[in-house]
Amino acid sequence: MSLREENLNVLLAELLAEKGLKALGEVILRKKSGRAEPDVLLELNGVRIVIEGKKPGMWDTLIEQCNKRLDENICDLCVIVEYADVKVNNLVPTQLDVKNALLRGKFNVGFLSYVDRAGLDKWLGVASKSEKYIEVSFDELLTYLMSAYSRVIKEDIVEPVINRMNDVLNDFAAEISTSINVERLRQVLELER
Repeated sequence: MSLREENLNVLLAELLAEKGLKALGEVILRKKSGRAEPDVLLELNGVRIVIEGKKPGMWDTLIEQCNKRLDENICDLCVIVEYADVKVNNLVPTQLDVKNALLRGKFNVGFLSYVDRAGLDKWLGVASKSEKYIEVSFDELLTYLMSAYSRVIKEDIVEPVINRMNDVLNDFAAEISTSINVERLRQVLELER
């Protein structure tokens, strides 16, 4: 039995809500340039998280969708979920059957944040890693979701960038200071002392 992605997304949101998260499935967000339709929208202590979910074989499409969500500032963290092994055995399943299939199912999961998208990793001194976790259970999905959330809120992106900029400016000043005629510079700037 094949299920529509929208149904899986809505029920995934319900399962997340049952675990205590503020989650809505198949949301339509109005914005100036049209409307965005994230599969699952979460808010976790002020951090907006979008989950984009698709059937197997759509990993590249999911990455494109997550990049778009981050570029449009819809979320701070985008979670990629590929429904790798979610099977319903009943010929005519109920929503409860589908929920149980999700709870027993396996997912391929990845994460993208604004740090990854903006390329700030070079300033932070860490390598950008687009990891893909294969055949993750529902409980592991929750664990990965919380760890990615923690990474987003604990990531101090301002101080490392400022330190790196200071290093570059100090190197530039040290390099240029040996080739400048200080007396000539004083005359040009009309400085007496």
